[in-house]
Amino acid sequence: MNLEDNQDNQGQRHEIKTAEIAALIKEALEKMGVEARVSIEQNVQGFTFNISSPDSNLLIGQRGANLHSLQSLMHSIAYKRYGPIDRFTLDVDDYKKKREWYLRETAKKALEQLKRTGRPVALEPMPAHDRRVIHAFLSADFDFETESIGEEPNRRIVIKPKEKGF
Repeated sequence: MNLEDNQDNQGQRHEIKTAEIAALIKEALEKMGVEARVSIEQNVQGFTFNISSPDSNLLIGQRGANLHSLQSLMHSIAYKRYGPIDRFTLDVDDYKKKREWYLRETAKKALEQLKRTGRPVALEPMPAHDRRVIHAFLSADFDFETESIGEEPNRRIVIKPKEKGF
């Protein structure tokens, strides 16, 4: 077997596993009484299974809590059924894409306010996965730093000027 054959076999295994995982997600949703379609997208991070449903609000939950729980559950079931698998993401009607855009825009506005006033800006309380998006987004700006403060569920990000040190 040469390298090309091995790569073709890996590609076929990915196609089979992604189809099986999509069927697993659809089966779980049906058992919950949720009508849905599941599409598969391949991206830089791996595979995203995007669920389209009239019950999208129920599947997403408050600030994505149900969606993140569903994703953890599907990871566990898929691992138990199929063994080691590549990481995958669940999304519902592109909620995560839209939420990430919103979080980046929120971070930009907070940064503009900080530049205008020179005073630290505290964002609204948010779950850890949302805070990670903002920390990562602002990490490239060397003039400012982010810090998570408080206790769950009221943990929030504070954006502040970096202390000038040597």
